[in-house]
Amino acid sequence: MFVLDGKIEIGDFVFNTIHDVEITKSVEELGDTALIKLPTRFKVKQNGELKYTEDVIKTGDPVTITLSYEGKYSGVEFTGYVKKVSPKIPIEIHCEDAMWQLRRKNITKSWDKTTMKEILQEVVKDTPIQLAKNIPSIQLEKWIIKGANGAQVLESFKKDLLMTVFINDEGKLYCGLQQLTNIGQEVQYDLNYNLVDNGLEFKSADERKIKVKYTYIGPDNKKKSIEEGDADGEQRTFHTSVISDEAKLREMAKAEIEKLKYDGFDGDVTSFLIPYATRGMKAKIIDKEHPNREGSYFIKKVVTTFGTGGARRKVSLGNKL
Repeated sequence: MFVLDGKIEIGDFVFNTIHDVEITKSVEELGDTALIKLPTRFKVKQNGELKYTEDVIKTGDPVTITLSYEGKYSGVEFTGYVKKVSPKIPIEIHCEDAMWQLRRKNITKSWDKTTMKEILQEVVKDTPIQLAKNIPSIQLEKWIIKGANGAQVLESFKKDLLMTVFINDEGKLYCGLQQLTNIGQEVQYDLNYNLVDNGLEFKSADERKIKVKYTYIGPDNKKKSIEEGDADGEQRTFHTSVISDEAKLREMAKAEIEKLKYDGFDGDVTSFLIPYATRGMKAKIIDKEHPNREGSYFIKKVVTTFGTGGARRKVSLGNKL
């Protein structure tokens, strides 16, 4: 029997009674988020004093969420800060990981020639956040940051350089190609055994009609566009103000198409709290009824819910590995 257990630490307070928690981790979003629902009032253990939750929890309070099955699993699922308190019933506490700190840092600086890593070092400077070790070496021409916060700078890397940017489970900032975020760990899902829900659909590479359009926008606002892929395909559009070379644009477009066209599954699976999964892991799909469909996929997003309705992990699959 799986008995739910959990603990939420916010500032100086510890909550062992959890109404509901939803934690979202994705390689496609800058920050992990958590939505915590708590009773509107609680008693302080030391003196039995009754306090209103919204009065004692403040923006910026540190947050740690530990989720467990008694005797079977226990793990810290989220660390971050209170971003907002919504005085509803139950109280809603909106939280964000260390990206919250970078949103509060203002940057003004320019470089004639630089690298992506050098700019990232400026973004995390004077914060406790460190850079991940596997950040690729990318040379950049003149780069100007004028009165932008750290998160806005990172958004520009996503938009202009098509980088994947997020703070990983070690609390380190990663910025680079999505494929390099694979953390080398694997979780297995048997489609006929350990799933609460199966939202997967199998498609062949031929069924995946994809057209990629890349547009370079120059300093004078002049545009240069290239297209690759199926003429009748679903169009994916990307913009850049950094890379103008047509051959490089076509190379980037073909790389996107290769990532998007494969024989395999699309969609998501929902499991219990175990097996553990997080974004960046490899999901091995086992299907004994259709062994030809088995394969491994990059996990791009995990939404973990925990509370009165039980515990679940909804795992969204990305490209086939």
